[in-house]
Amino acid sequence: GQAVGQRAVPFGLRVLYVARSPKPEFEGATGATRVDVRRLLHASDIVSLHLPSTPETKGIIGPETLALMKPGAILINTARGDLVREDPLARALEEGHLGAAGLDVYLEEPKIHSRLLAAPRTVLLPHLGSATPQVRRAMAAAALANVRAVLNGDPPLTPVFR
Repeated sequence: GQAVGQRAVPFGLRVLYVARSPKPEFEGATGATRVDVRRLLHASDIVSLHLPSTPETKGIIGPETLALMKPGAILINTARGDLVREDPLARALEEGHLGAAGLDVYLEEPKIHSRLLAAPRTVLLPHLGSATPQVRRAMAAAALANVRAVLNGDPPLTPVFR
């Protein structure tokens, strides 16, 4: 999320973020402001999701949160497919509440919800967000580091909780 925020600033965007703890270096470098979820959704023209899938975050974007979003706002999800409830998102697009949606992840990959395929103002990608040589090398290095840690009797460096 911080990398996206840093890239947004040169375009003149004001960055709001939600996090458990403040990010003073990020705030100093970007002028970003830490806010609560309600304020972020109400004030943002663009909401970009960058959070893990946990029991607390599954379905975090649903009818209630979509209703809090500014009319005409854009929702971007490149994080995890289960963060967004797809039927309510399709409805918000069909009814014109949201201006657009950009998705790179879906609830049931590789299947894309039929209403999202038909919804207006959508950009739907087949989970390509990490398809760069640099990211793939970093992913391979992280996987190797996790394997080494486990083989040495240590916990994995980047555990996945389900």
